[in-house]
Amino acid sequence: MDKTKNITPSPFLELLGIKIEEAVYPRCRLTLAWNERLVNPMRTLHGGVISSLVDAALGCALLSKKEVKGIATLELKVNYFKPITGGTIIAEGEIIHRRESITFGQARIYCGENLVALGSATVKIFIDE
Repeated sequence: MDKTKNITPSPFLELLGIKIEEAVYPRCRLTLAWNERLVNPMRTLHGGVISSLVDAALGCALLSKKEVKGIATLELKVNYFKPITGGTIIAEGEIIHRRESITFGQARIYCGENLVALGSATVKIFIDE
């Protein structure tokens, strides 16, 4: 069984090195290997990369639904708990509410067993009617 439902990674995800491991609505799992080119001046993973993981995990979960043809993030929030200085980063996203064309989801970001960030987003979906 294809666990990515034929989702093609965007050029931006490819640039960051983010891999789609599983995307079956309403969930998605992404991974990112440590990359020194993605650090901030403190030598920890840049917060923008973490927010991109949140956005991508929720977006891929939505795009795994056959009738969803497009998405637009309306709001994104990330709480950062611990800095990331190496290892494999995992994003686990889940859509937890949908009302017509507006959805809400949460994503947990892990490094190893440690929860390092928690994000949420409101996303508009465009459906093929």
